[in-house]
Amino acid sequence: MMKEIKEKLVSLKGEGLFREIKNIEKLEGKYIWMEGKKYLDFSSSNYIGFRDDVRIIEAAKDALEKYGMGSGASRVVVGTANLYKELEELIALEKRKEASLIFNSGYDANLGIISTIVGKNDVVFCDKLNHASIYDGIALSGAKMMRFRHNDMKDLENKLKMFRKGYKRALIVVDSVFSMDGDKADLKEMVRLKGKYDVTLMIDEAHGGGVLGENGLGLAEELDILEQIDINMGTFSKAYGSQGAYVAASKEVIDYLVNHCRSLIYTTSMPPVVVAASLEAMKLTKNEKERRKHLKYLGDHLRAKLKEAEIETLESSTQIVPVVVGDNEETLGLSIFLKDHGIMAPAIRKPTVTTPRIRISLSSNHSEEDIDFLVETVLEYTHRKRSKKDKVMKWVKNVLNKTNVHGKKNEKNK
Repeated sequence: MMKEIKEKLVSLKGEGLFREIKNIEKLEGKYIWMEGKKYLDFSSSNYIGFRDDVRIIEAAKDALEKYGMGSGASRVVVGTANLYKELEELIALEKRKEASLIFNSGYDANLGIISTIVGKNDVVFCDKLNHASIYDGIALSGAKMMRFRHNDMKDLENKLKMFRKGYKRALIVVDSVFSMDGDKADLKEMVRLKGKYDVTLMIDEAHGGGVLGENGLGLAEELDILEQIDINMGTFSKAYGSQGAYVAASKEVIDYLVNHCRSLIYTTSMPPVVVAASLEAMKLTKNEKERRKHLKYLGDHLRAKLKEAEIETLESSTQIVPVVVGDNEETLGLSIFLKDHGIMAPAIRKPTVTTPRIRISLSSNHSEEDIDFLVETVLEYTHRKRSKKDKVMKWVKNVLNKTNVHGKKNEKNK
């Protein structure tokens, strides 16, 4: 086994796909310190700057003094502090659901929820670009998975027509905002389809929560369909600047999860200090309209500047903006070039995505000048790349002009 592992690692390095976890020395606002250097950070999901908001930090400090650090055990074993219940009641109220439940992470939530509510006699309709945790939850459930083309509602309906009747229960599950492309799901059409075909609809608001909607409650709020979403899941680890996840649904669904969801039952619950931070962030979010407005402006401004330069950003319409410049090698080259110029922005490559890109994650901490600097640096890289390519092509043409197709010199060059 170790030989095969070693060979796979060598192969990854040879293909330029080997990952390493880098050491972060400090995080502050829009900056990140690594390797003794300060970088403008476009790699974080700190969308509205809550990660180092003093109000959230103070709430966490208070909880630390009152409850200590660890929670001690699983909630179903040791019980739960009022802090947890307060957060769950607030989530249920804002998401317009009867009840809610918090999890240790978004991965834990998707894995546990999906594998609990569907099984081997059921079917799940899954967007091709859904997060890996959704795919893993479906695999663990044993349900039949039907993938539909990304955001293609005709394809989804065709699959519903063909396969829905053959299964006991059916679930449509989708990211509200797709983490790599930055586009939005067609939730309104999914609401129509779930009613037509008797399907439960579950959404993952990880990248929509705190960002979209009048009160920052996500894409479902922005579209005014909160009540029509059956299972509303999201995370605290992105815009809310904390950690963990939640699910809001009917009381029956929540009670069922408490009694059957393995990723909830068989794990120690989140520390109270983290729950306190998430609770304060949820309370504050509705009043941060200016931060959300500024974040939207930055995304629109970045896409407009890149479009003007004829650089592809796919179907992005949010704070996540993919910058497409070429293949794996060219994308990695841009990431390194950006880093050399004081910008931290990750290269996302095959096989993680089919189209390699630099994934830009914007924050309300960024300024318009930051965006302009980013674009200028990207354009400098593409200009150098094109200039180098032009020089190579010029050399090739020069060689071809001197030699015919049989490798013989042209008479005029004798």
